[in-house]
Amino acid sequence: MKNFLKPFLSFCLLGAISFQAYAQLQPLTPLESQWVAEEITDGSVPAAILPDKRAIARNGLPDGRVTTGTGDIIEAWYSEPTTRYAHAVLGDGVEAGALKVKNTRGETYTFRLPSTEVFEDIAPRLADLDGNGTTEIISILSSQRGGASIAVFSLNGNAFNKIAQTPFIGQSNRWLNIAEINHFTGSRRPEIAAVITPHLAGILQFYRFTNGTLSRVAQANGNYSNHFIGSNELRLSTTADVNGNGIPDLILPSLARNELLFVGREENQMVELGRIPLPARINRPIAKRLVDEKLEFIVGLDNGRIFSISKQQPQ
Repeated sequence: MKNFLKPFLSFCLLGAISFQAYAQLQPLTPLESQWVAEEITDGSVPAAILPDKRAIARNGLPDGRVTTGTGDIIEAWYSEPTTRYAHAVLGDGVEAGALKVKNTRGETYTFRLPSTEVFEDIAPRLADLDGNGTTEIISILSSQRGGASIAVFSLNGNAFNKIAQTPFIGQSNRWLNIAEINHFTGSRRPEIAAVITPHLAGILQFYRFTNGTLSRVAQANGNYSNHFIGSNELRLSTTADVNGNGIPDLILPSLARNELLFVGREENQMVELGRIPLPARINRPIAKRLVDEKLEFIVGLDNGRIFSISKQQPQ
């Protein structure tokens, strides 16, 4: 029992936020619209659903990918593989000791971590977080003692530096997975959505980069996931405007991965826009498509079945 209580109390402390922040978060309230799931059996969707077409990183992780961009940073990837962090949440136990970027002039820059840290990730993310026209690089950075965090890097001239970071989770071998980066409230500045310990606590958090700091602007506890242990697939989420208000919403699995959830953002709160139960657990990237001008989401389950999920308008 003592062995159970210690990590449980740690997660309770991790999920705690100020009374003021709690007052800003509202209970999730589903809309009346119903979502329906229909199995796809005609072979029209490949088993892989959404193949990862990004190039394998040069001299990088065995499964590392190169992220490409159209701004001042055109490529980003992880390098200098290391086994110094014995977690293996992504399958092979090999993480990265360095982050590399290439600018529009073809120049490559490297940021190396100290021996107590690794990039516990597959590929960096590129986004203009502060709306100033330059690209930031967003990663999952883990400490041997503190677990994972979200870290933001910037290339300014010849200076390639870490410019912001969330606190480490607080315990070794505790991980987070960044879900999506998008303008979830319609603001000029995008937000980073991440699931903290997607196999355990399932806390969904949103962060905004302001004045050189990553500030948590919303949180909901205990019912979200976007990864399963041992998988190198980090794309179990997507974004789409599911309620027709012109603002992207977040789509991701429940903590048990047997439901697909639709989550919207309104200022400092989250609103549940719908959910659909599934006969098994989601284990593949979530794809989206338009069929007869109707938005559908495609999910693959760990029993090998594939489903199309769409919204049925009230009669």
